[in-house]
Amino acid sequence: MPGPQFRRSFLRNPREIKIQQVSNDFRIIPAFESFAFKFLDFDGRTTRLEYWCVIPLVWLFIFLMLPGDASEVWGHLLRREVPPLNPFHYGSLGLFLFTFIPRLSLTVRRLHDAGRSGRWAKLPFTAVSLGLVLSVGLLTAIPMSDPSGLGPGLMVAGAVTASLSGSFWEALFNLAAIANALDWDAILAMLLGVAAQADPGGVLDQTGAIAAHDPVLAFQYLFHFTLIALGPFIALLLHLYFMLLPSERGGNTHGTSPVPPRTREARGGEGNAYAGYAYLAKRTEEEERKLQAARKAQVRELYQRRVLGKPGS
Repeated sequence: MPGPQFRRSFLRNPREIKIQQVSNDFRIIPAFESFAFKFLDFDGRTTRLEYWCVIPLVWLFIFLMLPGDASEVWGHLLRREVPPLNPFHYGSLGLFLFTFIPRLSLTVRRLHDAGRSGRWAKLPFTAVSLGLVLSVGLLTAIPMSDPSGLGPGLMVAGAVTASLSGSFWEALFNLAAIANALDWDAILAMLLGVAAQADPGGVLDQTGAIAAHDPVLAFQYLFHFTLIALGPFIALLLHLYFMLLPSERGGNTHGTSPVPPRTREARGGEGNAYAGYAYLAKRTEEEERKLQAARKAQVRELYQRRVLGKPGS
């Protein structure tokens, strides 16, 4: 039966192993250190854990500070004052610009770690560009399709106000004053009503009418419409998929994997049915020293008896 010291060692080992595994797997501070000190490293690799420890927190702080910064700019415009032009005066914009290169390099390293090309880091920019095109198209198409004439009237009033203003800031001051005097609840209800009456099948009908004259032109029209309408969502989903990919085991052209390869020893002897009983034969350091001393004494005794011819003790 194992001694008390061996039992204490055995009872302590599972807890120590669990703490060691947690410290190795959940490394938040090293993730931020890598984000800060490797901001110019576009060739290395970054694990999935390091990426998701940093990026969500950065965007969370940006969006938390955004309403306050927008309110400050809006207040300056209503008072007909030029807002501060230093981008780092605003917390959200300053944090966005300050972390732009570190976020980009971290994304590239995450792609390298997943075995993908760093060129896929352009997916978020593609999504934003297509989203802006889609937003501008909707903002111009929905008001123009309003049968009450409120939408076209607002657009004409804004254009006239901007053209009659003497400078860029004067135009912004006038537009802000007009926007502040509008009933946005009524405008929002109008926009929602027009959007609810939209006919998605109209695109297919228009495509069919074009296809009757030129099938190639109809295909191009449908392709560009689908690309602009679904492009931002497809780009974001593809970017999210790449960021969630596991690390590529072993080494690749961008270096060795930060995650050690899964060997039989690392898995705790997986495949050996008796691996769970290994602790029964485990010896303490004192028992190991006594065993080594006994083996040395046995070898010395055999050498003296068989080689030197001395009688055994």
